[in-house]
Amino acid sequence: MTAAQVHKGLEGVIVDTTSTSLVDGEAGALYYRGYPIETLVQYRFAEVLHLIVFGELPDARRLGEVEEYLWQAGRLPAEIAATLRALARNGAHPMATLQAIAPLLALEPPLQRIGRSDAEEEGLIIAARLPAAIAQIHSSLEDHAPHAYPASRRYGERYLQLLTGHAPSADAIDAFETLQILQLDHGFNASTFTARVVTSTLAPTPSALSAAMGALYGPLHGAADQGALEMALEVGEPQHARAFVANCLATGRKVLGMGHREYRVVDPRAKILKALAERSAVEFSHRRLLNTLSAVETAFVEQTSSKKRPLRANMEFYKGVLCLSLGIAKEYFTATFAASRAFGWVAHIVEQRQDNRIIRPSALYIGPAPRQPEEDIGHEKAQSQR
Repeated sequence: MTAAQVHKGLEGVIVDTTSTSLVDGEAGALYYRGYPIETLVQYRFAEVLHLIVFGELPDARRLGEVEEYLWQAGRLPAEIAATLRALARNGAHPMATLQAIAPLLALEPPLQRIGRSDAEEEGLIIAARLPAAIAQIHSSLEDHAPHAYPASRRYGERYLQLLTGHAPSADAIDAFETLQILQLDHGFNASTFTARVVTSTLAPTPSALSAAMGALYGPLHGAADQGALEMALEVGEPQHARAFVANCLATGRKVLGMGHREYRVVDPRAKILKALAERSAVEFSHRRLLNTLSAVETAFVEQTSSKKRPLRANMEFYKGVLCLSLGIAKEYFTATFAASRAFGWVAHIVEQRQDNRIIRPSALYIGPAPRQPEEDIGHEKAQSQR
């Protein structure tokens, strides 16, 4: 084996098959189970998660069953809620707390069942309970009583009401569900691959989901959403964007939210999210953040135009402005991402189990050649042990 055969980051390496999503990086297109993402964002979130998990869009009756299941299963059992609140009081980032509690969220399953296997059902229970878990973390850190569990069966309405305590508008619900649809699945990204690696060992579903959350928390993956927003706050004003980008390029600092390994053109999710952010940024502070991000993107594209592969904004770049307009604080951006992507992880866990082989790649060894301890060193050690 030679160094030329090493593929750092497994870039370009096809390790398995999937029928869940297709990322067409050359065309800048994304498909779930064959449907283009631009079409699917017109559906309800529960319809598209059904497509991801079960393979087809549901009819009206089945949609009702799915939404009822998510509502019933989504309630946190009292003991789990108390444990979660106690854990959250330690003040860790919500993603760290969420990863820690995830394996326990499948305990005390609801009476209704929708999964086709125990592994799938465990995953769906955890995914259904993530909105309430995130709201519990928020209420604990903010030191207020948890908001009452909403009666609404609509996923987006329930999530926002649990987190904010206020009934969201119809436009807010639609915008939030669009965001969550865009975050459901995306090929063999780092967190999904992590879930599949853990699953390949025949570890239980909760372990795979917890590991996937750990991968999503990385700033080169899901946490770029919080990082991009904090970067915009650091830049402050659109007129400072050009100098900020120049300094980043000169010092090697990453501009979080710019570029994506898969896409050679604009990330199709970024197009949709930027349009949503533009419609939702009605407050002055949100509009300033949006304008600052837009100026950073423009400056970055201009200053890197000579590169062979131009980098443009990905899904994380404008997400923060939309989330803030929906009442979601920056510390909960990535947790909100996990609440959606968990359904995609479940689909991949099931897919991995269907034709499983433990994922165990080889490594090119570059350490010292095989050797023995020198005689005098071994002699000195023997003498010292007498």
